[in-house]
Amino acid sequence: MMANARRWLLLLTGSLLFADIAPAQDFAAKGFKLAPTSPREATPEDLAAGKALYGDHCEQCHGERGDGQGVMADLLHPRPRDFQRGIYKIRLTPQGELPTDQDLFRIVAGGMPGTSMPAWRGPLSDVQIWQLVAHVKSFSADFAEFPAEQQFLLEGKPDPSPESLERGAQVYEQAECAKCHGASGRGNGPSAAELEDEWGFPIDPADLTRPWTLRGGGSVEDVFRTLATGVNGTPMPSFSDAWNAEDLWHLANYVHSIGRDPLWGEIIRAAKTDAVPQDANAPAWDRAPALDIRLVGQIIQEPRLFNPSVQSLTVQALFDEKELALLLTWNDRFENKGQGGKRSSARSEAEPSVDQNEKLTDRVAVLFPAQALEEGKKPYFLMGDRQRPVDVWQWSVSGGTETFLARGMDQVTPRASPVVGQAVYRDGQYRVVFRRSLGADQDGEVEFAAGKMIPIACNVWDGQNAEDGKQRAISRWYYLLLEPETPRTTWIWPLVVVLLAAGGEAIGMRRLR
Repeated sequence: MMANARRWLLLLTGSLLFADIAPAQDFAAKGFKLAPTSPREATPEDLAAGKALYGDHCEQCHGERGDGQGVMADLLHPRPRDFQRGIYKIRLTPQGELPTDQDLFRIVAGGMPGTSMPAWRGPLSDVQIWQLVAHVKSFSADFAEFPAEQQFLLEGKPDPSPESLERGAQVYEQAECAKCHGASGRGNGPSAAELEDEWGFPIDPADLTRPWTLRGGGSVEDVFRTLATGVNGTPMPSFSDAWNAEDLWHLANYVHSIGRDPLWGEIIRAAKTDAVPQDANAPAWDRAPALDIRLVGQIIQEPRLFNPSVQSLTVQALFDEKELALLLTWNDRFENKGQGGKRSSARSEAEPSVDQNEKLTDRVAVLFPAQALEEGKKPYFLMGDRQRPVDVWQWSVSGGTETFLARGMDQVTPRASPVVGQAVYRDGQYRVVFRRSLGADQDGEVEFAAGKMIPIACNVWDGQNAEDGKQRAISRWYYLLLEPETPRTTWIWPLVVVLLAAGGEAIGMRRLR
């Protein structure tokens, strides 16, 4: 009775205050397919079990009361969801509506890429996840009073034909997606620096070129769902009121086409070439093998960085008779030349005060062992240690190329640089080339030789996020391999074997006759 009274009171108030607002959307007239929702009934036992599971696995971030104020909340970006407000981003329901039970189950089970929300399917059974969903819903009375009644169906996807991609590109331009996401989809549009969510925290537009980082998933269907429903609590609107379903499917195809699959692995394979390129945009790099390297915040030594802006970069390598060239590529929404930066809503454990005029620049560094490995033991990945130093190649917007010998993060010694660097920043992306001779010019430098596995690691600083010093994005150790030339005998011996076999067969056939 009270729920019905509240609903009618809200409808009456809305009709008086917003008489000029258009009626509810006729989604079917625009080609959208919808279906009724089917909420699950939770038993008292489910709610009790869900509460216990929540205390064990969720309370640390989302808070005991579900208000997003857990003990870890201030260290996370984006911040944990405030369940009390009933505002959920990833849904199949129209904009402003609550999610379905299936929506909540999908997020708890699969997690959210690019956030601190892990996938709980595996550690928890499906039954336990449903129990958690029931408890999460109990934090907001809106689930009982205003449940979602309909949800979009992800049906009608066209093939990603040239015609579909062309139409999608037109919609991308006409819908002004580039204002936030940028012309190339890297999240560096002119409005990107000023965006905030409903809670007043800074929020970055999605980088569409890296679909594995998209919160709700990177498939064509996931993108269509986001376009149709919007992302509640953020500047990302629903486009189902202004565009028909067919156009949004074409747009989803186009957005998916500007992304790529990640290139994870362990080994950066350097191919041999006649002359290593000096230009970061040289055509030779298009033919060089690439590896994506994962980056995380440096949280071992103070001051820590829990939420780095750059979470991966791509490494390619080429070599000739004399030199090695490395190309490092990563997306960065803003080029920082030392004009200062702004802090994200959750950045570090111990944050010193930062003046907005502080000179912080974008930087990248490559680390190699500075001496031969003993029994295969690599240096400590945080800039080495006293026994196993590292050879550091660094490029920054303000300082150019520098080299250091590091025996830990507190013992970094600059030295004469035999490394040549060249960099370009364009449309939200850095491309930095390091070049150096294969042989070492001084003690404590890495030597390169074909067929030798050489440990390599990377660090990145984003000036816009006020990253400096120990507050940086870091990688673990990977390996660089200069591919050895294939001996001619590799091709000769199979031919010899084939000829001998053919000759033996001919002799055998002659004797049988």
